[in-house]
Amino acid sequence: MPLLGAPHLAGLRRHLRELLGEEDEDAVARALVVVDTLASLACRHAHPPFTVRLRHTEGVSLRAEIRELRCRTLPGHAALRLPLHILDSLARTWCVDLHDHHGVLVAEVDLAG
Repeated sequence: MPLLGAPHLAGLRRHLRELLGEEDEDAVARALVVVDTLASLACRHAHPPFTVRLRHTEGVSLRAEIRELRCRTLPGHAALRLPLHILDSLARTWCVDLHDHHGVLVAEVDLAG
């Protein structure tokens, strides 16, 4: 799904809620916070449009990828550090793959508990 910038985050949240409609409320809340954090980082530090890929394995996990990032600042700089503790505590795994100011943000959320 394309993400054209911060004004489109609400649409991404709606899509994610529909995708995870049968999951436990706590799992959905964790996934929403993680995906929203990734997408917000992309909107804040890179030039839109981006591509969001969500891979859902029912009752097991959600993998979110924000692709086609053209970054203004490099991950790891002070401006990016503030929300990273959220990803550390809620995501099973997450990473930034950046090459020559282009990259991907990835996180996986455990939906089983």
